[in-house]
Formats: sequence, C-alpha cells, structure tokens
Amino acid sequence: MLGLLLKWISTSDPSRRFRIELDLMFWGAQHSRFIRKRFQRRIFYVYNCDISHLADIHSSVCFPHPSGIVIGSQAKVESGSRIYQQVTIGSNFNSDNSMARVKKNTYIGSGAKLIGGIEIGENCRIGANAIVTKSVADYCSIVGNNKVIGTKLTDAEIVLP
Repeated sequence: MLGLLLKWISTSDPSRRFRIELDLMFWGAQHSRFIRKRFQRRIFYVYNCDISHLADIHSSVCFPHPSGIVIGSQAKVESGSRIYQQVTIGSNFNSDNSMARVKKNTYIGSGAKLIGGIEIGENCRIGANAIVTKSVADYCSIVGNNKVIGTKLTDAEIVLP
C-alpha cells in the first residue's frame, strides 16, 4: 500500500497514475472502504471513468488514454490487454447482468462496446467504435457490428506489448 502511494505521488504520467489509482481502489475494496470510495470517486471525477470495484481487472492491463471508460461489476479483463478511451464493457438489459470476459493480450480500440455475457478470445483486436455482442474466437479482428474480418493472424502479425 505504501509503495503504491509513493508511486502515485511521484508520477505525472496520466496513464501510469490512472493505473496506480485503479490498483489503490482495488486494494481499498479488500481492506478499507474509505480508500476504495476515495479513489473510485477520484477516478470518476478526474478521468470521467466509471469502473466498478468489483470488476476483475488484471494488474498488467494498460489504459493508454484513460478517459470515459466504463467497466461493469462482473467484467473480467485478463493480463496484457489494452483498453483505450470511451470503451464500455457492460451488460445488456435482457440478461442476468453477465458481462464480457476479455482474455489475454486483447486490444480494445477507442469507443468500442462489449455488451453481454460474451467471451473475447486471446490476442484479439477490436476496432474503434466496434459493437460486440457475440463471443469471439482467439486471434480475431472485429470491426463494426460483430463483423469478424480475420480469423487467424500469423505470428508475424501479432504484436505483443
């Protein structure tokens, strides 16, 4: 906890600062309601992001442009993923409030919406402003409204962070 606070005080990079504040919010969800609420509200007012403290977001997930991101309480984002600005991961109105599970090394472009209890495979690329309401296999690229444009990427095309 103290190490996170020192990192938070000493950095001025917005994406790193956001990630540290998110880690502090998740730490507070386990240990201190005051700290959780403090950082959850800070994330909301400073970055205009609404991220639930119950979401399962791996500590290696990167937010290069942390603004306007909405992640619901049952969402799960695995390691190595990148989430850009204005992304929504939420549930649809006609379901049991289940939310997307994003597997390893997936890039989610600006303005993309992942709706419902779907599963996004490993090493997928979701284009800007894409709307995804169906599960997607590994190594796919998704654009538009559930349009898969590539089913298998070669090893040369996969760029890992």
